[in-house]
Amino acid sequence: MARYRASDSSERRTASLRAWVTPAEHKEVETAAALEGVALSEYVRERCLRRRGTAPVVARTRRNPDAKALAMELQAIGNNLNQLARVANQTGEIRRAEQLDETLADVKAAVAKVIAL
Repeated sequence: MARYRASDSSERRTASLRAWVTPAEHKEVETAAALEGVALSEYVRERCLRRRGTAPVVARTRRNPDAKALAMELQAIGNNLNQLARVANQTGEIRRAEQLDETLADVKAAVAKVIAL
């Protein structure tokens, strides 16, 4: 880094931050900085302070490929439960008990899948 000029009265960078990353993450950030043609510290500072641009989008692999499908299934089940609860709260009765039983069976099956992971 170049030295500050004697006439420069701007605030000096005297504080540091430290973050622990994996070697792969470090290499990823180094590569991103190199692609932008800036020093690693400048790249990280700009991203942390969000002064310009956007954070790099990193393609991450899930540890368990079934997790996304399971999350979507749980979301759909939760949506069904919310709809049934809304009708029950509005009317004071459960009109579609068979749907509630089916949804609860789906919840139990999904929880069993989660436990099996």
